[in-house]
Amino acid sequence: MDDGPLVRTQDFSPAHDPDIDATILEGVKLANLNVGAAAYLCDLQSMRYGQWRAREAIYPASVVKVPIMTEAFHRYAEGSLSPEHAVTVSARNQTATSGPAPFGAGKATNVGELVDFMIVHSDNVATNELIDLLDRARVTDYMHALDLQTFLLGRKLSGAEPLIDDPEMIGRNRLPPIEIGRLLGLIACDAVPGAEQQREILARCADDEKLVPGLATGDIFMHKTGETETVSHDAGILTTKDGLRYIVVLYCEVQARPDHAEAAWVNPMMTTWMRSVRERL
Repeated sequence: MDDGPLVRTQDFSPAHDPDIDATILEGVKLANLNVGAAAYLCDLQSMRYGQWRAREAIYPASVVKVPIMTEAFHRYAEGSLSPEHAVTVSARNQTATSGPAPFGAGKATNVGELVDFMIVHSDNVATNELIDLLDRARVTDYMHALDLQTFLLGRKLSGAEPLIDDPEMIGRNRLPPIEIGRLLGLIACDAVPGAEQQREILARCADDEKLVPGLATGDIFMHKTGETETVSHDAGILTTKDGLRYIVVLYCEVQARPDHAEAAWVNPMMTTWMRSVRERL
């Protein structure tokens, strides 16, 4: 693990730039995302950002897993937790999830493996185990200390109805686009412990069907997606083929369909938005 932040949290303070707003909005219109889109784009070279509805309280879905990862690395750095810390998966945290789903009740694992699967494969059981281990209130407090002012880790994640039984629930999870944008900026600029390791995990995100197809050949996108029947999101750190770096966040909120299918149908529109924005970077 690294010794600590290389850039102080308070020094990460991008300035608003209306020209970047215009770039975002042009992509929103081109992709026909006017109703439900919320976006944030930060140029890490100039430390300027643009936004469109980026403070909206749109349900973050699995994007909320990034702050949980950041808190885990915070604990590693302070010495109160190790990635090798043993965990036995609990029956109370079982819910539907995507990907390989290795964490059945009674499975022996460790914190590092839970963090990895939570981000790379968006594993909900791993997430719920980490919420128990890290304490949702402490995750929220650390995000507030990082100036994610309205963030709330209020409840565990459920992969299907009925929702997981969560007696400690304190509210609906909250992570607006501008706040995940800030956290990703801190990770990009080594302003939180374990930033390099966090970037490596984000770079292996298995879901590449939202913003990734809109990137240029040679670009690298370290990101986390989220999806329910009413939202489809993607948020990450973009390193272009020319070595320029940006924070890119797009949340899409849509009406649920009668068949209650996931909101993946909006993904091609997200790709169109990314392609439009990428052409202007």
